[in-house]
Amino acid sequence: MGITLPTFGQLNWHTPLNAALSELQNAPGMGPEDYGLITWAYPVMQCSGSAVPTSGTVRMVRMPRLAVSTTLTSLTCHIATAPTTPTAGQNFMGLYDSAGTRVAVSADCTAAFTTTGDKIIPLTGTYAAAPGSYWVAILANAATPPAFSLCASHSDTAANFNTAAASAQFTNGPAAQTSLPASITMGSRTKSLNCTWAGAA
Repeated sequence: MGITLPTFGQLNWHTPLNAALSELQNAPGMGPEDYGLITWAYPVMQCSGSAVPTSGTVRMVRMPRLAVSTTLTSLTCHIATAPTTPTAGQNFMGLYDSAGTRVAVSADCTAAFTTTGDKIIPLTGTYAAAPGSYWVAILANAATPPAFSLCASHSDTAANFNTAAASAQFTNGPAAQTSLPASITMGSRTKSLNCTWAGAA
C-alpha cells in the first residue's frame, strides 16, 4: 500500500509542504529559518574559530543549491574580531552565480564591519534568485581586516572535498580589489581551508 503525502502549504524551497515534512527537515537540529534566514553555508552553531582574510582579497562561500526561485534581500556573516583602520568605501558583500556573474551587491558596509557580532547586510535591491548555485562574497579592506567566524578545516582539500576550484565551497580571489567585480573567473580562485560562515535572508 502506498503512502500519499498531503500537498498543502506555501511553495518555498526552504519551507516544507506540511508539518510532518517540517519535522523531518529540522531533525536533528535547527535550520536557517529558525534564525530568520533563508539559507546558510552550514549551521552557525558549528563555528569554532575565526580567521582574518587578506585585505582586498575576495572571500567566497557557496550556499546550498536553491531548488526553486526565492527572493533574497540581505546577506549575513559573523565578525569575531574587529578590524584596525578599515578603509571607508572598500568593504562589501555580494552574491555571485555559478557563471561568476555578480547578481546582487550591498552598499559599502565599512561601518558594519567595524564592530563584532551578527551582521545582516542589506542588498542594494531585492534579488529574485532562480534555482541554482550561488556564492556569498565578502570583501574587506583594512590595515588588519575583521576576523570572520568559521568552522576550521585542517586542509583546503578537506574543506572542498571532491570539487574543482570553479565549484568549491570556500575560496579566495581575486586579490587587490577595492570593490566587488562585476564578474569573477570561478576557476581562477584558490581553495581555502577557512570555512567562513555566511548566509542569506
